Amino acid sequence: MNSALRLAAIAGIFAFGTVCSAASSPQNYGLIYEFKGGNDGEIVKGGLTFDPAGKVYGTTFNGGSRVSGGTIYQLTPPAMRGGAWAETVLHRFTNLSRGEGPWAGLVRDKAGSLYGTTWIGGDVACSVNTCGTVFELSPAPSRTWRFTVLHNFAGFDGGSPLATMVMDGSGNLYGTTAQGGSGGCVGGCGVVFELSPADNAWNETVLYNFPAVGRGEEATGGTGGPVTLDAAGNVYGTATVVSAGAGAVFELIRPRPGNQWSYKDLYIFRNASGGVEPEGGLTFDAQGNLYGTTRFGGPNLNGCFGNTCGTVFRLTPNPSGPWNHTLLYAFNGTGDGSLPQDPLTVDAAGTTMYGTTPNGGMGSGCTGLGCGVLFQLKSNSRDGWTETVLHTFRGNGDGYVPYGGVIFGPGGLLYGATEFGGYKSLCDPNFNCGTVFATAP
Repeated sequence: MNSALRLAAIAGIFAFGTVCSAASSPQNYGLIYEFKGGNDGEIVKGGLTFDPAGKVYGTTFNGGSRVSGGTIYQLTPPAMRGGAWAETVLHRFTNLSRGEGPWAGLVRDKAGSLYGTTWIGGDVACSVNTCGTVFELSPAPSRTWRFTVLHNFAGFDGGSPLATMVMDGSGNLYGTTAQGGSGGCVGGCGVVFELSPADNAWNETVLYNFPAVGRGEEATGGTGGPVTLDAAGNVYGTATVVSAGAGAVFELIRPRPGNQWSYKDLYIFRNASGGVEPEGGLTFDAQGNLYGTTRFGGPNLNGCFGNTCGTVFRLTPNPSGPWNHTLLYAFNGTGDGSLPQDPLTVDAAGTTMYGTTPNGGMGSGCTGLGCGVLFQLKSNSRDGWTETVLHTFRGNGDGYVPYGGVIFGPGGLLYGATEFGGYKSLCDPNFNCGTVFATAP
């Protein structure tokens, strides 16, 4: 099926709220938008979010103006079957002192405001590229949205945020930075932070400074990956390096008022065959189990970048010690994908999950590492999991290097974005500008 027909099929599925069977899902994949470069933005590194009307919101890392500092965009679904999605650029990053290069996706509050981070910009005294910002973009009565810098990272309190933040029920924001803080790494090892609204201002609290590796069992090197919250407001995340292994899943335990947050390793990855270097974030199911990925490791020895190709794992709570680790799937780097680094979308029962890998697959329009895949994992027996590749990215017009994972949106479809690809491009013809896609699960 050609691109135009796929797009029409997706528009029809969206408009009438039906979902096609998984057996035909490869034919149901379609691009809902192809970035052209220039004013509309280029290179998508973050995931997507929706509003109740079905509009899509996201960021581009570059483009938007001659400054090429990136954009915040909105995609509006077609009113009629087969119509085109319409892009509106809500904000262009054109001033380094107010942040540039939004790497992560956005979080939306109940009032419709969008919150995100920029990788660089802000406090010009921080470093050569400055340390990054946290911003808010709010709907205004006029057509122009209101952009506000909520926080400029200054180095000692974090720097270079790369991951999408999360918001709790009180409107507090939580996130990580890849650099900064008081850790002994060059430029700092990164932090976990909280940003809270108070009296027309936002106050930052550093919940945890990642120390340099080699200072005891809990010594960790942060990843800048996303965090997640449980119902009690405790914070969960991943670190890629620890003194006793090659990565960890940790919990930051919420204190009583006036006390300090406490760090706890839930699981340390010590054996390459079980996975190493988790950096994609974590997802809870309804039973309180955590699901995540490791970028490297696993028992398959084909090799990716000279290492094994990554894993999907589950951690089950254990009140008396480290959580119990179960290896659910190991990528082999051929047609099934490789090097996963984004959060998974998991159903409530924890029996079906969806994700992307930026490499692997059988696509031939990219490097020898492959263009990436969209995959489903489904439990078929006790701890038996089967992978189905829902889409193999093939580069060029199809899009490639999916980033940010996938989420369910209107019509029961899965939506996601690719860093590169697309036909309608003014960007480098070897890469193109990036895409947003939809598919039936």
